[in-house]
Amino acid sequence: MPELADRLAAAGFLSARAEAEALRGAARGDDRLLAVLVERRLAGEPLAWIVGGVAFCGLWVRIDPGVYVPRPHTEQLALRAADRLPRGGIAADICTGSGAVAAVLAGRRPGTTVLATDVDERAVGCARANGVDARRGDLFAPLPAQLFGRVDVVTAVVPYVPTGELASLGRDTFAFESTLAYDGGPAGTDVIRRALEGAAAALRPGGAVLLELGGEQADLLAPDLDRLGLALDAVVTDEDGDPRAIEATLLAARRGVR
Repeated sequence: MPELADRLAAAGFLSARAEAEALRGAARGDDRLLAVLVERRLAGEPLAWIVGGVAFCGLWVRIDPGVYVPRPHTEQLALRAADRLPRGGIAADICTGSGAVAAVLAGRRPGTTVLATDVDERAVGCARANGVDARRGDLFAPLPAQLFGRVDVVTAVVPYVPTGELASLGRDTFAFESTLAYDGGPAGTDVIRRALEGAAAALRPGGAVLLELGGEQADLLAPDLDRLGLALDAVVTDEDGDPRAIEATLLAARRGVR
């Protein structure tokens, strides 16, 4: 299929040449299989589901069908979180999906305790296949009670797309994916606020939370950070200057919130 990259480009895929190479690699010289894989991609199925994984912070992360695919802009969150995680420390990765962020934390900080959670059974299974200690449940609920107040770093890529903006996502997104990984409520901050509440309870004083978001959500969350005793360290932006995450530090221990 010498014209494969052209076909993908004509269908609107921006990284057509790289995708063509990935599909050829997955087919391993089997032209019939390649044709099947190409048709799956042209139908809008995520490339990572088709080829079985994705590169993330230098790691090859397995992605099972039905599991949220980590985005390139999340790499910055993962690397910043690794910088905040002390050797021998404790990290919690909430809404872990494939476990990509948790795997980066464990890989860059050997000897640390990295726990991950997700409500989706498929995601938990995928994260475990990536070597992550993943537990099924809502946000912080699966974490052992004795860890609360002792966690050094919390990372979270929770659903944060405003409900009214879901229709603006890629035309094929929900032909294959569930809104579960995207829908953050009217302003996109419903789950983010719950994640911040949990982080304030889980972190030790001086511990950090790094949480993905978008748009004007950093401004909307400023009162929540103040109320929870979290000091904003940075609004993390991408190469286009768009907000992608916040990094905040817990100033003092907070009890009774979970």
